[in-house]
Amino acid sequence: MKKKLFIIITGIILVGIVCIWLLAKNKPAEQMIADRLNEAVSHYTDMKIKDDKTYSLKVSDTQMLVTTYMPEYTVFGVSTDAYTVRPGQIDDTLTTEKEQDLPICNFNYVLIYDEKTDKFYNVKFEGKGKPVIPDFIEAKELNTYELELPDAGAVDSLSLKRNSDIPIVINSIDDVVEIQDILEDTQPTTKSGQIGTPVRVENIINVDFISKGNVICRLFLYEDEGEYFIEQTDNGVYTIPQKAYEQIDNYIPYIDYES
Repeated sequence: MKKKLFIIITGIILVGIVCIWLLAKNKPAEQMIADRLNEAVSHYTDMKIKDDKTYSLKVSDTQMLVTTYMPEYTVFGVSTDAYTVRPGQIDDTLTTEKEQDLPICNFNYVLIYDEKTDKFYNVKFEGKGKPVIPDFIEAKELNTYELELPDAGAVDSLSLKRNSDIPIVINSIDDVVEIQDILEDTQPTTKSGQIGTPVRVENIINVDFISKGNVICRLFLYEDEGEYFIEQTDNGVYTIPQKAYEQIDNYIPYIDYES
């Protein structure tokens, strides 16, 4: 009787192990990212803070735990807003020194790079327990946006407008092609394009490609704290060299409103 009971229990255990293995095998890769991050931060007790109920893991603490227990992952940034696009290049400085000293639960999302698969993920998390540690909920793979420009042959004219100045219209196909060539010198950022004209930025240039009287492509070029960007609604924000911005700006005559 005991032998039979032992066989039954052993069988149940083996079936359970197989089920767990199958679930893990079939679990989406993106969910595995969140699970493995939770596993990494579960080692916070090794930091000898388990009895400090007021403690909240800092960004730097989380980075250290992830680096130690999941070395194939790198924490590249934290944000209150979701990351929406894969960075154009790997940059070790996405998380600033000031951010590293803050509790990670001051934020809502973390940007994770998986070195083994060369993929970036936006991972959502929330605070959990005391001491407060992040509870990673879901991960989403980030893809690279590409600036979408119309075919030059489909463009009849191009309108450029600086800030609230009167727009100028360019009809020369050679100038249109040259401006398109300048605009292609971009790198995507980790931001998605918003809706409408960017706000709280300087020196905005509206670029409208026109075909048969209709705007078929609209871009916003602008300066923000000494850096230059192109924003395309619902299709990402891109960095642009200062020289490229100035080349577009030179097409627009400056108007002296005081004279």
